[in-house]
Amino acid sequence: MSNRMTPQEGDKSRESRPAPDFSKFMVHDSFINSISFPSATGEEPHRLSRQQLEETAAALSERDRGILTAVQRYRYLLTGQIQRLYFYSSATPTAAHRAAARALKRLRGLGLVDHLARRIGGVRAGSGGLVWHLTHAGERLLRLHEQTTSPVRRFFEPSPFFLSHALAVAEVAVHLTEICREQHGMKLTALQPEPECWRTYSEYGSMLSLKPDLFAITVSGQYEDRWFIEVDLATESPSKVVDKCERYHKYYRSGLEQQEAGVFPLTVWIVPTVERKEKLIKHIREAFDKQPRLFTVITKDELWALVCQGGEGGTLC
Repeated sequence: MSNRMTPQEGDKSRESRPAPDFSKFMVHDSFINSISFPSATGEEPHRLSRQQLEETAAALSERDRGILTAVQRYRYLLTGQIQRLYFYSSATPTAAHRAAARALKRLRGLGLVDHLARRIGGVRAGSGGLVWHLTHAGERLLRLHEQTTSPVRRFFEPSPFFLSHALAVAEVAVHLTEICREQHGMKLTALQPEPECWRTYSEYGSMLSLKPDLFAITVSGQYEDRWFIEVDLATESPSKVVDKCERYHKYYRSGLEQQEAGVFPLTVWIVPTVERKEKLIKHIREAFDKQPRLFTVITKDELWALVCQGGEGGTLC
């Protein structure tokens, strides 16, 4: 199990990058209501033929495709998150934001992406608060040459909870990408959102599913660490969290992950506050006393220390 919790010698001090801020994803009135409509402009988008999609695909840059794929994988992304993933090499943050906004405006003009009508943080957030999703045409373009018979996923207006959780998970993924990109000698060799990271196992003849929010593999020097990541916005009772932890213990006892990878990933619960962290640690330890310690509970600003330095042993439970 990858539960390395002690600092490595020679680790650099933490850079001054801000940790993911979950608070903005917990303000429900920043989101659009649940009324469904075709696009943020209220206009019915025209359908692109396969030939038009082929021509559009041929004109896309590698970065354009990367943006579309990222939006597809995480379902929803903010302009600022896309900026941090694909425009980080710009001379200034302002230049990066403008470049990201131009790219998204172009992709929207091609009918491949659209944004929700309201911004995270309200109108004062500007274009940085826009929430982007793929259109039906965008989904079809990415699947032009896939050998699949499954239907193309259509857009439905998300509920406030679903959207807030999806954006918070995406924020952790972006922050983890930044950590491994900026930390010398560290690599992010796998990063899988759901449903890519889901696992199946059997219990008494029944097939069950384990559904983490993210799965990641980080490599630093001689260490390879594997992580299941759960993003908690303090919307569930501790008993619900313990129920989810029980599924991890059942999957651990199946031995499937250990047979394939040799180790069992450490499950990281990322929570919004210290109070929530202490509460979950207490409940998980009480529920799984004298059982293998499969979990660590951290606040959002402790991710860097966990990934780069092993975190604090006192958070294992």
